[in-house]
Amino acid sequence: MFTRLFYGTVQPGKEAEAIALLTEFVGRAKALPGCLLAQLLQNGNEIVGISTWATKEDLAAYADGEVARDLFTRITPLFMGRPTVRSYEVQRSLSDAAIMKTD
Repeated sequence: MFTRLFYGTVQPGKEAEAIALLTEFVGRAKALPGCLLAQLLQNGNEIVGISTWATKEDLAAYADGEVARDLFTRITPLFMGRPTVRSYEVQRSLSDAAIMKTD
């Protein structure tokens, strides 16, 4: 498994617009092949997006694909600077899929 973290700080007054946009993208990412988890976290004007992918190839297809490009194009003007993105190989996960289900 591979996890991608997306994070940054939203401009003051743009939080609701950013959350609405990112919520749309969580749904779009979750519909892609290999997406196991898509989450959106917020603490004030700090935003973190987390997506977990079955394979490195699934993550690469997302990261290099239209959904991620569209997200960056639309979200960057709402952030203070460019969002930061990092990808990691998951070494261990103790999550319970039943607990994680929110839909």
